[in-house]
Amino acid sequence: MPASDSPQILIGRYLQSNGYSKSLAAFLEETNLTEENLQAKDPTTALTIEKVLDEKRLYDLSLKLEKVEVNDEDPDFTQPYPSIATEITPADIKAANILFVSVVPALAPFDDPVIISTAADRSLRLYSAQAPHALFRDFTSPADSAILSVTVVEDKWLLISTMTGRLSLLSADTGDTVATIRPHEKYAIRVLYEAPYVISAAYDKTLCLHTLAVSPSGTPSFSSSPSSKLTLATPPEALAMVTLPATKARAIVFSRRDSTSLYYHLLQPTLPFHSERALAAEHSWISYHAMSIAVHPSNPALLAVATSSVPHMKFLLVEVDSDVVLQELFTGAPQSAYSTAVVAWRPDASGVWLNADEGVVRGLEVKRGKVKATLKACDGGEKVRTLWAGDVDGREVLVTGGFDKGLKVWTV
Repeated sequence: MPASDSPQILIGRYLQSNGYSKSLAAFLEETNLTEENLQAKDPTTALTIEKVLDEKRLYDLSLKLEKVEVNDEDPDFTQPYPSIATEITPADIKAANILFVSVVPALAPFDDPVIISTAADRSLRLYSAQAPHALFRDFTSPADSAILSVTVVEDKWLLISTMTGRLSLLSADTGDTVATIRPHEKYAIRVLYEAPYVISAAYDKTLCLHTLAVSPSGTPSFSSSPSSKLTLATPPEALAMVTLPATKARAIVFSRRDSTSLYYHLLQPTLPFHSERALAAEHSWISYHAMSIAVHPSNPALLAVATSSVPHMKFLLVEVDSDVVLQELFTGAPQSAYSTAVVAWRPDASGVWLNADEGVVRGLEVKRGKVKATLKACDGGEKVRTLWAGDVDGREVLVTGGFDKGLKVWTV
């Protein structure tokens, strides 16, 4: 049968709910549907033609009016911005879909800042973040499955999470595995490190905290079992570390699929619950969840949030540990139910970069909610899967990767 958000289902529901029984009977016959096909698992959240029209009206309004008061002190989208792309994958390497990119300022034994990239062929590659972007290391299969997230530990180890739910520490120099555990059953989508804690989130509906110890000889190891393991009602999606404004305590914030809330837990061995903060009004029919969270580069009390909204991504600017949504903006970035939204701040906080499914990266000015830059990041309209933005030795840089198998560095 068609998907629950297909035009046929929406039309059928409209005819059914408005009593057009004769038209409905003819429509069902022509489309080979039954009235049972029109039933939603949850009628309170089922998509209807009326809801689609309301969403369109809101979108049109957002193009004409500002939805919140503009702070004149916020910067305009600064010019120039990174717009010159360099494809850095060497010609002799068989390319694969890029899954993750990041840039770190220091990683032994390399002298330059390092670009970290993973791909669907299980590879992990390290490049110089300085032109001409030499390939430092090419680890072709350092894990048992594709790597979904990477962070750096003590400037010399790579902490990775994989599709099979494994966490491993690798030597950045040799690629050798120095410690490994499997706290999740599948898809460990995100991993973070803040000494001595390792926090991982996975699609088995769990979020785990391990401690990481380093022996006198310098060998790191994970705690044998999680210090804390949260079992959630739905899979986690976005994950970040924040400082709570009121107490200055460190905490993790995460989202869950099919929930419009952000959840805060204190960064302590038992991950005690702190708060749940709603991103949408209590009786709102809008259904989305946060897919990506980025802490403001100069104001740690603010978060950029990219959502799972269909058909276009929404951007939210929210206060940490608060129900206050300062901005709610339509981005124009097309999405489906299978999209993986990513947001990254420009270093001066004048805007954010957002990925999309049609191969374009958008630069959104936060102050006025306008798209000020569109970069064709993937050839053939393929999905932009991942991106990173920041400073590299005082120069603004954007790194993008996607399902056209291209890894690009964008400079001013």
